[in-house]
Parts: sequence; structure tokens; C-alpha cells
Amino acid sequence: MNNDPSPFPNNEARDGLVLEFQRVTAKLVSAGLMSRVSSNRLMRAVNVQRTKAEVERQQLPQLILAVLLCIEDGTLTEGTHFVRRDGGLALHLESAAPAMFRAERSRLPVREMRRLFHFGWLHFRDVVKARCERVMFVPNEDRRRTVLLDVEKAHAFVGTRAPAVPVR
Repeated sequence: MNNDPSPFPNNEARDGLVLEFQRVTAKLVSAGLMSRVSSNRLMRAVNVQRTKAEVERQQLPQLILAVLLCIEDGTLTEGTHFVRRDGGLALHLESAAPAMFRAERSRLPVREMRRLFHFGWLHFRDVVKARCERVMFVPNEDRRRTVLLDVEKAHAFVGTRAPAVPVR
């Protein structure tokens, strides 16, 4: 299995890929190698997955923005919900999701968040560095599975700026 990220194509590229796939299935039907029903089912499945990918592409920045805002306003606390690590952020989804739900920042369950971060890891590896990384929250005691985010690139991805350092 290839571990490199696959870039998320733009609308024109996706339309071109679907059209090319449709042409190939039409050729298979005309050659008698595939039934018309199978071709229709296959094209329906491609269109469903295409729509699903579009929805995920729209939901991922919203989720990352919600996480960044929760960290900034104190809804998510360091050591409980996340740990800063190597210029990034290790987010424990099992504890962060309920806290975000209680604060009405996100209605997504843990499973949905994990699926969106997996999508981010597949297509936006510069933002979502890892999707299932073990990180120590309390030295020698509390090791949890986390999602690693690059904070600077996450701010750029959602179109916000990192909070300024206060001047004293």
C-alpha cells in the first residue's frame, strides 16, 4: 500500500475522471465484457463516492476550525484533551469530542471526527500529520491515541491566523 498522500482534485479534474471512467465502462458494455446493469450500478457508486468526498472536503476545514477555536477559548485544555508536540498538536478525540459537544462547537461523534481526520490524512497530509499516533499525556502513565495536526498549516488551511503573542 502506498503511504503517499493523494492530492484532492479540483472540480474539473474530478469531472474529467468520471467522464473518462464512464467512457471505459461504455466500451466494456459494447464489447460484451460488462452488462449494462453492472455499468449503471458502477457509475451510480462512483457518483455517490464523489458526492461523499465533496461533503468531507467541506466538513474537514469546519472541524479543524472548531478544534482551533476550542483550544483558543479554553474549551479544550492542554494535558486533558490535547498536548503540544513538535510544533504541532496531538488531539485525543475520545476526550475532545464530548467536550466540544457540550460547548456546542461540534455535533460530530468521535467516529465521524476520526473519519474526517482520516480523509485529511489521505489528502492533506501537511495539515493532518498522523491519524492514530500514541502520545504520552502524563509522563509514564497516560498513553493515548491521538490525531497530530500542524497548527500553522491548520490555520492556513481554514483561513485564520494563529493567535498573536501578547506583548508585555
